[in-house]
Amino acid sequence: MIRKTGILGGTFDPVHLGHLALADAAGELCGLDEILLVPAALPPHKQNRTINTFSDRVSMLEIAVKSRHKLSVSTIEQLLPIPSFTIETLQYLKLHSPVDVQFYFISGADTFLDILSWKNCELLLEECHFAVFSRVGESTIKLIQFIEELGFKKDATNCWEHPVSSKKIYHANPKLPNISSSMVRMRIAKTKSVKGLIPQGVANFIRDNSLYVS
Repeated sequence: MIRKTGILGGTFDPVHLGHLALADAAGELCGLDEILLVPAALPPHKQNRTINTFSDRVSMLEIAVKSRHKLSVSTIEQLLPIPSFTIETLQYLKLHSPVDVQFYFISGADTFLDILSWKNCELLLEECHFAVFSRVGESTIKLIQFIEELGFKKDATNCWEHPVSSKKIYHANPKLPNISSSMVRMRIAKTKSVKGLIPQGVANFIRDNSLYVS
């Protein structure tokens, strides 16, 4: 039996309820058996910003997924060269996973529209499926055109398949919390409440370790 595994990468500085809602939405959209939250050791697009330590970001993620049986944290990017590139993470996961695993990379629409700038993007599109999410009210015309320009053909409602690789791109625009990590950091720095933005256990960890304070 093939195990369907989602990959949700990010800086997670800190993890928030929007991340968890996105993971849940991907699990439902693609029928995933598990979802790996993969914190980047050093994202290539954030090398000019100071980010919190890898160990603290992992600790916050582990607190956030503790009661969610389909979600788990993978620290593999700590083992890979930095900066962290998605294709290298995927290839490492494939190499160290059972042969009956199919991977689904979870992405926001704005991030996916920039995929041609990613390292070895053609290979990435050939090696895993994608679950792409638009914001509620966001136009999907540009995204659909882009998916078709990549050579994917409409297979079913909200699903496109590549005729050669047979890889699929799933799309949905569920109502997700409008939260960003930068918003959380800013509110903490200004001593404002983050209730309803991050899990309470994560808020406790941030408070106990004096993270994101000026």
